[in-house]
Amino acid sequence: MERSKSSDVKRKPGDEDGTSSGRSSKVLRAEVWGNQMDSLSKEIEQLRKEKNKLNDRLARFEQAFLEGRISEEKYENLSAPLKAQIAETQKEIQATRAKLEEVIKEFKEAQAMETEGSG
Repeated sequence: MERSKSSDVKRKPGDEDGTSSGRSSKVLRAEVWGNQMDSLSKEIEQLRKEKNKLNDRLARFEQAFLEGRISEEKYENLSAPLKAQIAETQKEIQATRAKLEEVIKEFKEAQAMETEGSG
């Protein structure tokens, strides 16, 4: 009798028929996919903020050049590395966006397979 009680304590409600554990694993998988998508979305947002800051700096250099506060040579020397950083950041944004789209596609495929398997 004592042994039976200890095994009952470890058992979760609904485990007898397996519905609880099946449902929770679906929820866990959805959370993992969701976390991955959130992480990539946040990374894209951070990269966009970084790109905006770089564009703002470039605009300030352009304004200084147009107002005659810096020479064309100095403007070119200051703007060239910024333009390269902006281009690199844009590539990172595109690569991360492609990863996000792939994760979304895989998630939808996994959901469809899960639905087919249970239906």
